[in-house]
Amino acid sequence: MKNYKKLESYFKKLSIYDEIISILNWDMATMMPPKSRSSRISQIEVLNENKKNIFNILKKNEFFKRVNKDNLNLDQQRNFELMKKSFDYFDNIPIKTLNTISRLSFETEGLWREAREKNNFLIVKKKLHQLFSQILNKAEILSNIWNKSKYDSLIMLYDESFQSSEISSFFSNIEKFIKPIYIKSLKKKNLSNINLNLSEEDQLCLSKYFMKKFGFDFKKGRVDRSLHPFCGGFSNDIRITSRFEKNNSFSCFEALMHETGHALYELGLPKKWKNQPIGQASGMSMHESQSLFFEMQITKSVQFYKFLELTLKNNFKKLPLKITYKDLKEHGHAVKKNFIRVNADELSYPLHVIHRFNLEKKLVLNPNSILELPDLWNSEFYRLLGFRVLSDNEGCLQDIHWYSGDFGYFPTYCIGAMIAAQLKNYCIKKNPSIFLEIKKGNFRNISKWLKNNVHQFGNRYTVDEHLLKITGSKLSTSHYIDHLSERYQ
Repeated sequence: MKNYKKLESYFKKLSIYDEIISILNWDMATMMPPKSRSSRISQIEVLNENKKNIFNILKKNEFFKRVNKDNLNLDQQRNFELMKKSFDYFDNIPIKTLNTISRLSFETEGLWREAREKNNFLIVKKKLHQLFSQILNKAEILSNIWNKSKYDSLIMLYDESFQSSEISSFFSNIEKFIKPIYIKSLKKKNLSNINLNLSEEDQLCLSKYFMKKFGFDFKKGRVDRSLHPFCGGFSNDIRITSRFEKNNSFSCFEALMHETGHALYELGLPKKWKNQPIGQASGMSMHESQSLFFEMQITKSVQFYKFLELTLKNNFKKLPLKITYKDLKEHGHAVKKNFIRVNADELSYPLHVIHRFNLEKKLVLNPNSILELPDLWNSEFYRLLGFRVLSDNEGCLQDIHWYSGDFGYFPTYCIGAMIAAQLKNYCIKKNPSIFLEIKKGNFRNISKWLKNNVHQFGNRYTVDEHLLKITGSKLSTSHYIDHLSERYQ
């Protein structure tokens, strides 16, 4: 037990290093002057080297060999397994490789911002290729450790629960279901004509009102502006960002509802296991399930639109009073041609994710093809969504993920949506009134249910283990398809 406790103390330090890195990343995306980026890179490298030094100590003292798992309880055994996975990663990836990837990620992301501003992929093309080459070098090392393909190894960094073959099967079923409904929906006349044109101040005020209603504690977090919405920080210091679109007031609102789901998950993680691997989130698929639960399952429900109508009338009286929940529903459920994933309607959203998953598989098999990313992107986009991309900003430059080195992340969005649908179905089955309370502005019970059934378990289970415990069945596309069918057919 003594050796295990030593491991816990070292992993607490590692977790705190990660917390520092998260805040530094948030600062770089929000407040940091553009010409100061180079100093931030050096800071992150020093922190990575300190992390590597800790793992060297663990290796030198053979702590993992000296722990008797039979003396540990089930939670400690799970924590030990997660520690070992982290150790295997840092023990096998050279610090030079980690620092190179870190440096290239910062440089590439910086050029991505410039490329976005100038709508020109060529600005970031060479640096992205360099970054991707290093990512694949890391993936090759991991594939030998974990006995998986290079792409599966990249996916493992974000979620250990699923491999690409299983994800492909999920996505094939979803695509087959969605495509005919999507094509048919596009042909319908769109009756949605809501354009609130809220000021940035009002957009933020409306969003914060609902964040508080959902249970977000502004004494433990804040909201700032960034080029791409995200939720950073850590369990009691949450940093949320969003972007504001002048002609699309709901874009900021929807983004912040999404990020609030992430934030509540972080705030609800088990305090008993703070700064331990088991006390962290259970992979990014479960994380995205929480954000998409709030964004899609709650804020796009009829019950929510009824309460939103009252909120706009009572709290935002300068807006037109003729906006009804039916107008809001028509707007929120409208299926439109949309190039941008984060602004896509719920029906086409999975296609945007599947599109990126398909590209990632192709890029791993042919790394040099990333130099022709706009053409690859546009071709696959046309195949899946049926219309042509007109610019780099509407295409391959819209997401930050690849330019910050996050290859393998995208599948978690669609898997997260599947998990969210399955959780909702079970929640309503066991608590029929819980969603009806939403139209009265009562979100406490649904937030409490998620905390008690999902958040408090941290990383104790894989996705399937967790869903079996909560819902009685493993992850299935059926719940998600039923949800989309009910909403769009």
